[in-house]
Amino acid sequence: MECPYCKAQNRDGVRYCGSCGKQIGAPTPSIAAATPGNSGSIPRSLLPGSRLQGGRYLVKQVLGEGGMGTALLAQDMRLDSKLVVIKELLSEQTDPLRKQEEVRNFKREVSTLAHIDHPLVPNVTDHFQEGTRYFMVQEYVEGENLEQRLDRTKQPMRERDALICASEVLDILDYLAQQNPPIVHRDIKPANIIIGTKDKRAHLVDFGIARADETKNAQRKQTSALGTPGYAPPEQYQGNADPRADLYALAATLHHIVTNRDPRNSPPFIYPPVRSLNPQLTPDIERILARELVNDINQRYQSALTMKQDIDTVLQQRFGMMGNTSSYMLGTSGAMGAIIAPSGTNTAITPNSLSSPNLPVYSNQPTRMSPPPPPPPPPYPVSPPFTPPPNYYQPLNMQNNQSRPPTRRRTGWLPILLVVLLLLVVLAGAFGVSTYINNNSAKKAGTITGSSTATTAPTTLNAVGVTKIGNEYIGISDGNFAFDTGGRTDSVYKEQAVNLFKQNSNNASATIPLLDEAVQHDTSDAEALIYRENMRVISSGSPYVTFVVGTMLSNQSLKGVGRDDLQGAYVAQKEYNDNGLLAGGMKVRLLIANSGSQVQYADQVAGQIVKLAQSDPTFVGVMGWPYSSRSLQVVKTLTQAGIPIVSQTSSSDDLTGISPSFFRVAPANKIQGIVGARYAEHTLNAKSAVLFVDPGDSYSQSLAQDFSQQFLADGKQILATEDYTKGNAVSISSHIADALSHHPDIIYFSGYASDVDTLISNPASGTVPIMGGDALYELSGYPHSGRASLTRLRFTTFAYPDEWKVLGYQPLPAFFTEYPNDFDPGRQHKQGAIYGFTRADNDVILSYDAMVALLKGINNALSSGMKKPLPADLEQGLKQISGTKGFQGVSGQITFGSNGDPVNKAIVVLHVSAQGFIQMEPMGSDQGRFLK
Repeated sequence: MECPYCKAQNRDGVRYCGSCGKQIGAPTPSIAAATPGNSGSIPRSLLPGSRLQGGRYLVKQVLGEGGMGTALLAQDMRLDSKLVVIKELLSEQTDPLRKQEEVRNFKREVSTLAHIDHPLVPNVTDHFQEGTRYFMVQEYVEGENLEQRLDRTKQPMRERDALICASEVLDILDYLAQQNPPIVHRDIKPANIIIGTKDKRAHLVDFGIARADETKNAQRKQTSALGTPGYAPPEQYQGNADPRADLYALAATLHHIVTNRDPRNSPPFIYPPVRSLNPQLTPDIERILARELVNDINQRYQSALTMKQDIDTVLQQRFGMMGNTSSYMLGTSGAMGAIIAPSGTNTAITPNSLSSPNLPVYSNQPTRMSPPPPPPPPPYPVSPPFTPPPNYYQPLNMQNNQSRPPTRRRTGWLPILLVVLLLLVVLAGAFGVSTYINNNSAKKAGTITGSSTATTAPTTLNAVGVTKIGNEYIGISDGNFAFDTGGRTDSVYKEQAVNLFKQNSNNASATIPLLDEAVQHDTSDAEALIYRENMRVISSGSPYVTFVVGTMLSNQSLKGVGRDDLQGAYVAQKEYNDNGLLAGGMKVRLLIANSGSQVQYADQVAGQIVKLAQSDPTFVGVMGWPYSSRSLQVVKTLTQAGIPIVSQTSSSDDLTGISPSFFRVAPANKIQGIVGARYAEHTLNAKSAVLFVDPGDSYSQSLAQDFSQQFLADGKQILATEDYTKGNAVSISSHIADALSHHPDIIYFSGYASDVDTLISNPASGTVPIMGGDALYELSGYPHSGRASLTRLRFTTFAYPDEWKVLGYQPLPAFFTEYPNDFDPGRQHKQGAIYGFTRADNDVILSYDAMVALLKGINNALSSGMKKPLPADLEQGLKQISGTKGFQGVSGQITFGSNGDPVNKAIVVLHVSAQGFIQMEPMGSDQGRFLK
């Protein structure tokens, strides 16, 4: 028969034209006649057998009715009876204007969902209107949702399977957060995660109808814009949901499926530690969930990417997950070289970064599941190659501030892609195409060098430049970017200076006055001072060597440490440049590397430093990082490139002897642990202790282990070990009652100032003395603790500004004159009284000593007549700072052992007086040697 529309010939009896798709046969009675009062041609309740869109869709089953719509399983009769899901807008509005607004919102939501292009989210394939009713059609995912699985098995999901599922959902959430504007699902729960029958992947379904910024129809129960009770976070009920709300809901879902505890049947926003409900779970998953399931949104994971990285790390370390070679290949447009996985994707995993410490375990704690013993380590620790569970979404590179929708690569295209990749490999070998691909990829890396445009997840970074990840900028600045601007009174002038520098890096006559203006407004801003000194060095025409200062400057809780690091480095730079202390008239230039709030970003920056070493012949080495977790991230990458690194305060035992290129001016935690234990026993008369430890943090776990070993060896008792998660206040406060129930003589808190502040400021913690290590000596880390509560605090550390005076040693080092000259040149503050202006804290002092060690090391190379020293020459120069050839640092004598650790370095014990002043305890014979 002939189609009356396109004139194409069709078989007799067909109802739709095979060419244009229009109906040409007699329609099948779609549904029963309309009931009285129903003006539409379809019944109010669609039942199996009902037809829609002129008979195209045959309803097979009602899947469910939620707060914003009805879901139907149907067959698309035009597409060989393919199964689809049809969702109808369900409205209770009687007001025509409000009804019209709901329809507009529905259409807008359909348009948004139609642009989602991720293989684990069903596609929107159609939408239509019949009468006054509105429908959307999506692909059907055949499989079992997690709620059905729990009902079927009557038992929790295995941790490994649950984490794989969570990792795949987080990949979706990372993709959704990258959209403009970001898309918030708002109703993540077990029923909306389906494990596909064919691909065994976790698919996210039921995106609802309401807009992300709408909270209308709050009276709808269950799946309204306010989410499902038990899974939705508190802020969602206040109408403030953003992509972080989905992370909370996913964590609540994960808590449900690994414990079989339904949060809908319990008080809201309360999630017991998962191991109290399922002892077979590891501390790692408990730590991740404890961090995320807190009411304060700012205390949780701030992005899906960071949460996914932590989960992928657990999968690799606990379960040996090495990824899936049949992964989808997505987000690949432009040059074919972009298909290659970015090097930053494979996060280096340190052997002990997430394993529990070897600390005493007591009967009040659930039994821990231990991982299988690792194989014997090689001479230099090398992390195993790690490919996390499939990362289906990789953000596109941005060019000219315009984005293109990612190209979907479905399974059917995979063979074609493999053939194309194979051809590329052949061509690369024959004609050198690989060079072209690499160069082309580098051009599209999104690195900021001359503009402020940045991608959200870089694949490649230039040697100097920054990239935006989340809300922070990560990378290396030579003066072309200002990291430290928040809360600074000189930010306007500093940013003007860096913008001018980006336009013309040789225009010192215009840039330096702006930096002068900046430091006049904030004399303590070492970043501005370093950039100004660099401009003066370059303008002088003198030869110079370049160092990178690695630290953290873009996170409020870490920024204080970063500022201290820059101050210490600047004092050394200025001292050596002003006094001509390097041989051959050589000057010192400093670049600033910011690795931001996340540990894994440090290795990405280390990759930039390697490129810097390859492209800048003046570069010789690195001063950094202040935290052990960051140093462990970078040491492998820098060592393999032959780049020496001197850390100012990294003290984890895992760093001892880790690399021939790694040195540090702070002793290992083992020394701190011994001194701390002896002080607790002899001065505090402690015979028993409770430990607080973050087993996922190398510094925390090694310090706790060292204290515990010495304390037990001396015949004392460790009554309990309380695991917490760094940065998660709830994980600390929830253990206070248990800790005190053992009636310890002291609490040993192995961690950081911002975390122990939670313990001290909590009235329930009582008056038990609290002791810890050097990380508690961070002045900005106690925003909540009153003066009276701080008097309970004692801690070991590596430097104290009054140490020389207390010990009665003269003359004082030049540092104590240079510091106020540099940061309070107008004498606006009382001398020796104001930290940051006239008084240096321990981080500043140790950063100065670390920088001086590097400068003495390079001087050893220059003194032999070398004109253009290399990183290898600096490494040899540092090794010469040993035995009698050590030097007197501000923090004590510094001489490096064969393992890179300082030999017999002095340690002090500090306490807080009743007047709120930090004071030094008398030094014992076991606290190291101070004078050279």
